[in-house]
Amino acid sequence: MSIQELGRLKRQAVIGLLWSLGQSWGVRIITLLHYVVIARFLEPADLGIVTFAITIVACLGSLTDLGMTTWIESTSARDASTLNSAWWSTVFAALLVSGTLIVSASLLADWTARPNLGPVLKALSLTVIFSGVSAIQFSLLKTHFMHRSIAIASLVACSAGSLTGIACVLSGWSYWALVVKALLEGALMAMMLIWFSPWRPSWHFEFRSWTQAVRQSTPILGMRGLEIANQRLDSLLIGTHLGPNALGFYATGQRLYQIAMEGLFSAVNQVSLPLFSRFRSEPHRAADVLLRLVACTSLLSFPIFALMSVTAPDLITVVFGPKWRPAGSVLAVFCLGGVLSSVSYFNAPLLLASGRAKLVFWLSLMNALLNTVGFLLAVPFGVTAVAAAFVLRGFLVYPINLWLVHDACDLSISRYARTLWPATAASALASLVVWGWLSSTTTTHWITTARLLTSWVTGALLYSLIIFTIFRKEAASAIAELQSMARSTQTAIPTLGLGASDS
Repeated sequence: MSIQELGRLKRQAVIGLLWSLGQSWGVRIITLLHYVVIARFLEPADLGIVTFAITIVACLGSLTDLGMTTWIESTSARDASTLNSAWWSTVFAALLVSGTLIVSASLLADWTARPNLGPVLKALSLTVIFSGVSAIQFSLLKTHFMHRSIAIASLVACSAGSLTGIACVLSGWSYWALVVKALLEGALMAMMLIWFSPWRPSWHFEFRSWTQAVRQSTPILGMRGLEIANQRLDSLLIGTHLGPNALGFYATGQRLYQIAMEGLFSAVNQVSLPLFSRFRSEPHRAADVLLRLVACTSLLSFPIFALMSVTAPDLITVVFGPKWRPAGSVLAVFCLGGVLSSVSYFNAPLLLASGRAKLVFWLSLMNALLNTVGFLLAVPFGVTAVAAAFVLRGFLVYPINLWLVHDACDLSISRYARTLWPATAASALASLVVWGWLSSTTTTHWITTARLLTSWVTGALLYSLIIFTIFRKEAASAIAELQSMARSTQTAIPTLGLGASDS
């Protein structure tokens, strides 16, 4: 890859990242504001029943594309015949899953002894169709760094859905407000992705092209199925064994953590797989990109998750209201794991881009098995124990994960550790000081909002002081890298492949 091509790729990745960041933070802020309003009017059991239904729908819906969307993002071996065949198979699978959910909804409601689960499942089954008809277009938009289109579609769909949901809950629709939001958001997102995509499906299905694509994407499909165990099994077990009330508290703590995680890293995740794919034949450059991403993101993510963990009960109370305070322990545990997750976020895209999809599959299998055992052992002890099992699994598997990345791009483990050290040390010291202050009798009678605000200001100032005094060199390097990214967005970007990049 020439210097000119590398510079062009960097500009595309950075501008795509900026658009993705705008989308990610915009959607998360809108979602959080919607959730704050909804939580004031709903009971934990109301939220729990919808979360349970969404989990079931998401588990089945995530398998409809047979893993081909991720394969499309990670390869250049795609032609019109393959895309058409993938689209038709995805739509057919989505219709099949949606019909199955509608037919079996009443049986699932009877089996779980949740009568109101059936109607909710039937309504939400339509979201599988919405995502199925636009999945290929979504992947193509990401592949060609057309993140402005994705950002516009996400922000419009999320805003319309959230405002409609709020109007419904204010009108007394209870948990059906969440169902309406999901349906409207899914329908608008699908229509806009199809509109923005430069590719249109045709009435053509070639079995040979489809089978070749399926063979390539089978490991990804297996990995996708295992991700269900990694990310959804906890909610399924809690909803089944502990009931919707417990699931409501668990989902609230997990939701605030996920909003922070996705707001920080979902934008980077959209760019990272296509970016690493360009360096498939240059692993040393992929390692350099990974270290730069880790250096910049750890300085931001580590203090955020550390402070969220030590202030979790107050944070939940201020954001959602006093009745949701039991969710604070769940949030605290998840945020401890968020420190590790924030730096491992890029590992899977790098491994997929380097052609190691089977290794990612086996790693996901290990995660799924450990999660399953951990969740089954923890669920009798409550929702906090389930969250702890999930976090513990992450710490146990991470050394293996890191070794696979080292093997894929010859990553220096010592250099990786040195990259993380400034954010780790500064975050630990700042959060320990805040935790000690909150544990003292000094703040016992303070108003919750004042205590939370003072804790965050103190923690942020202390963290900044440590970073810019003890770790000046590392902080300056990260800032210089960000400035370099900003400067690279000033140059116009040529088009790439399919359609014009609107980044």
